[in-house]
Amino acid sequence: MRRSTGQATIELLVLCGLVAALLLLLGGALATGAAAATARALQRALRPPHPVHDDTWALGSPTWGPLLRRYAPRLVLERDRYGADDEVPVEFTRCRVAACARFGVGRPVMYVHLVRRPGVAYLGYWFYYPDSRTTHLPDGGLGTHRDDWEGVLVRLGADGAAARATAHGGLAGTGPWWATAPGWRPTGPRPVVYRASGSHANGFAPAGIDLAGDRWNGTLGVVDPVLVPADAAARLRYRFDAAASPPWRKRLWHDPEATGTGVDGTQGREVTAARAWAAAWEGLADLAR
Repeated sequence: MRRSTGQATIELLVLCGLVAALLLLLGGALATGAAAATARALQRALRPPHPVHDDTWALGSPTWGPLLRRYAPRLVLERDRYGADDEVPVEFTRCRVAACARFGVGRPVMYVHLVRRPGVAYLGYWFYYPDSRTTHLPDGGLGTHRDDWEGVLVRLGADGAAARATAHGGLAGTGPWWATAPGWRPTGPRPVVYRASGSHANGFAPAGIDLAGDRWNGTLGVVDPVLVPADAAARLRYRFDAAASPPWRKRLWHDPEATGTGVDGTQGREVTAARAWAAAWEGLADLAR
């Protein structure tokens, strides 16, 4: 039996209507899914950052802000015997040459990083200098490089506060940085840290900052650096000299109990050499007695 042309036309219109309805339903579902995905993305973007590693949050926090300021170290700067180094720690976004980092010229700054673990908190204070002169020689010599990062770590726990300071790939605490186990030095608020000229190594006494037997060359000055958040600096992705890893690339950034300042948390070769020199120095001191 043949269908009439009119019947076929009606059936075609009905089929087209069904297809159109299905397309509308499918489009609505896709639009709803896209809207939901957009809402979730906005929710994630507006969610406050997790405070464990958010230094900007910590500095403004009514709890952590005062603690970060209470334990911020005071830096005692050693006078360079050759007059080549009178740098203070500065913001690398504003100053990356020695001329603008001179004592009395540059604004002293330290980058703050907070790490929290169950029952303990670590306050990291990091210093940037435009260059480093490890050997103290007038022309720099071995160990001279652009950019330099050093720091002080303060641990707060149930047993009180303790500190460690970076030097030549090692960490000084109750012992010098080349000791087998320097440990953590008990400390109170505003610990005083002595900064060597040239290398910018840190320690808790004016003698022996660089090597056993090293003598303090006199005080250039004392600075109380301004605190700025380290996480904001890390997001800028600045490049530094290969010999000067920024704190956010060091293992200490996430693991403040690491034994060295290297990217992998290990000590530098300088530690082994300085340990051998310390043993030799002790032998010379025994002979002198």
